[in-house]
Amino acid sequence: MVLIYTIIGITLILCILIYVSNNMLKVTEYRVVNSKIPKAFNNLNIVQISDTHSKMFGKNNEKLIKLVESTNPDIIVMSGDIIAGKKGDIQKAIEMFKPLYQKYPVYYSIGNHELMLDKNKLNKYLKMLENNGVKVLIDNSSYYEKNGEKIRIIGINYDENANMENNSIDKNENFVKIIKDKFNDINKDEYNILIAHDPENFELYEKIKPDLIFSGHDHGGLIRFGKVALLSPRKKFFPKYAYGKNTINDTTMITSSGIGNARIPIRLFNRPEIVKVILKNE
Repeated sequence: MVLIYTIIGITLILCILIYVSNNMLKVTEYRVVNSKIPKAFNNLNIVQISDTHSKMFGKNNEKLIKLVESTNPDIIVMSGDIIAGKKGDIQKAIEMFKPLYQKYPVYYSIGNHELMLDKNKLNKYLKMLENNGVKVLIDNSSYYEKNGEKIRIIGINYDENANMENNSIDKNENFVKIIKDKFNDINKDEYNILIAHDPENFELYEKIKPDLIFSGHDHGGLIRFGKVALLSPRKKFFPKYAYGKNTINDTTMITSSGIGNARIPIRLFNRPEIVKVILKNE
């Protein structure tokens, strides 16, 4: 009988942990310090939303919207997989974040799930985003200006990332050439932010010398113990950059654990999150 009660107790605890890990939203805050940040952008609050996979929190997504608004963002970056694959409802994807699109400057770059849409549906979705005031960044960039100063926000096409997934970093010189050719006009004296869905190519992104990268894709490692990620959605154990703040030389990458689930629909010790980044120039 003791064994039965023990098993029931452990099962209940595990169910509670899984529920919390999949449904209790949180805000994770980082500070990024860089002397290149213009004075007008000191204390700029950037909120990152990633990998929602169309998951809603409350009626009309009101819990998620209110949580984002409570952080008082200056701008919002969306780092891909906002929609749920080729059967994703593009109207729902628009409506669930429409209050944010109407209130804040939003910069959106795509992930692998957007690319699962057929071409016509994807183009329609991107046009709907633009019609709602969203800056869609796919191998292009936009400046955010404030008090006569500016920072550059760049979005890279996930499709090029996907082609590299099964190769080693040493064999990806073609990828480096692609991104260097696309962004060879990066002014190293400016502060440059890159939105790049896949964190595993951090070493490659660093070669074009962005100052700050926003990424997602790995869902925080699905099961995570502290900062140690166990498994990525692509079934890779102990993914190196699946979560948190990482730095190579002068480039910092923030990887969000995201909000929803996809191929492996489970999280443990890995709550859905929005990310808040405060820029500091000293």
